[in-house]
Amino acid sequence: MHDINQITRELDNLRVMMNNVVEPIWLVDRDYIIVACNAAFQSWVRAFAGKKLDKGDHVLDHGKNAVYNEKFETCYALALSGKTFSSVEDVEILGELRYTTVSFNPVYDENMKVTGICCTAKDITEHRQHLNKIEEQNTALREIAFIESHRVRAPLANILGLEQFFNYNNLADPANGELMKGISKLSHELDAIIKEVVLKSNNIGLQP
Repeated sequence: MHDINQITRELDNLRVMMNNVVEPIWLVDRDYIIVACNAAFQSWVRAFAGKKLDKGDHVLDHGKNAVYNEKFETCYALALSGKTFSSVEDVEILGELRYTTVSFNPVYDENMKVTGICCTAKDITEHRQHLNKIEEQNTALREIAFIESHRVRAPLANILGLEQFFNYNNLADPANGELMKGISKLSHELDAIIKEVVLKSNNIGLQP
């Protein structure tokens, strides 16, 4: 049997351990009352819910922040039905859009009845921004590929076509002058396209 002092020490150790975790951790019962939470949760939820939540508070006590309620109420209900899952949420914290993956894990008693939910959150903003940057680069690369495979081909083909009619045997042939004007015009068009490709490449940090 554990005496009251030992139980108190174990609870204190548990609180210390939770508060040393940099990621938000919280536990709610079936009535959405916070049973336990760490300091990281309090800081995280206050940033977008607009108020501090602690043990004994309703986890959806969001004041006027309806966005918070809409994002999480359905998730809590789903977890209480026995579903274990993670959800990526985008929330505005201190005027900045942050991405967070939130894990919802049902807690069972000895009869396998769901008695609450253990939740953890992790900020993945940097990872999400990195993925967005990759997608932007992929979009730019697709545009560059389209330019190179379609828009470059037309003036280049026309230049090659005009070159075939150039009279190398008689450079003074008046027709050569007209051909050179056409080739010059097409060359400037091709140069403009190449400059566009170079600009797009530089914008995504690529060397053409």
